[in-house]
Amino acid sequence: MIDGWKNIRRLALAAIGVMFLAGSLSAQTVPARSFESVGDDRRAIQALLDTYTTAVSTKDEAFFETLLLNKEIPFSDAETAVQHGSIAGGTHNYEAFRKGVFDGAPFRQSFKDINIQQDGALAQVSLVFVNTDAAGSSSGWKTLVL
Repeated sequence: MIDGWKNIRRLALAAIGVMFLAGSLSAQTVPARSFESVGDDRRAIQALLDTYTTAVSTKDEAFFETLLLNKEIPFSDAETAVQHGSIAGGTHNYEAFRKGVFDGAPFRQSFKDINIQQDGALAQVSLVFVNTDAAGSSSGWKTLVL
């Protein structure tokens, strides 16, 4: 029986080696594709991000809402998910976001470490936001789908 297990083990290791080799060969035959946003698209997305921070920092709610497809788009955060146990109740929390930003105390927002990935008309932006007020600053991580 021990010899049988040794043979099975050898076959399994050989199969893993063949799968690794096949994966390596296929990776060499498929040209690498970059999803990094460039050119006019990247400049347009950066302009949108600049508009976002300007609207939030100046508490211009109407200006901010010109950036939204509609108010039903998903707005959620980790704190909301923790409070509700999950985001199963939905992610359409624009009203909570609106109250926190536009009815709350003033602050200045900036973005850093911006990463923009794009495939055609769809873009995903991840970034670090920094909110600064009279008491100091706080930061967090944000993902936007455009």
